[in-house]
Amino acid sequence: MAAKTHQDILLMRWALFSVTGIVLIVVLYSVGVTPSWAFALREAMAQAPFLLPPDAPALSPGAGFLLCILLTLAVACNLLLMRGLLRKSAVLAAFLLLLTCFTPALGLWGVFFNFVPCLLSAGTAGLLAILWPLPAEREQQPSPSHE
Repeated sequence: MAAKTHQDILLMRWALFSVTGIVLIVVLYSVGVTPSWAFALREAMAQAPFLLPPDAPALSPGAGFLLCILLTLAVACNLLLMRGLLRKSAVLAAFLLLLTCFTPALGLWGVFFNFVPCLLSAGTAGLLAILWPLPAEREQQPSPSHE
């Protein structure tokens, strides 16, 4: 049995964390949780200062799901390649904050974007990438030289 390389381990973790975040969104959508959150978010954005009309254009569910997949894959990959718990946490927090601010920015222009599925999917994958312990790298001991 061949030993797994570091890249194989990273690739398997990237796939595992990304698929976990995506499955979470699929389950929440099939149960009917995310459409109800989208309705509540649209009602909240209809008030001042956004004044989003009820017939405002929105992303199609397919485009929103594709965006969730891409963002989840990207954040899991980036966090797995970084070192340091504090740095990873700061990058994930900044990413989630920017994703959250994307909805009000589009709302000011009259376009509705439901950020909750992307936030949950990418946040779950990011937390798994941060909290899953990395394998301890084996210190390579110098081979004894023959004198």
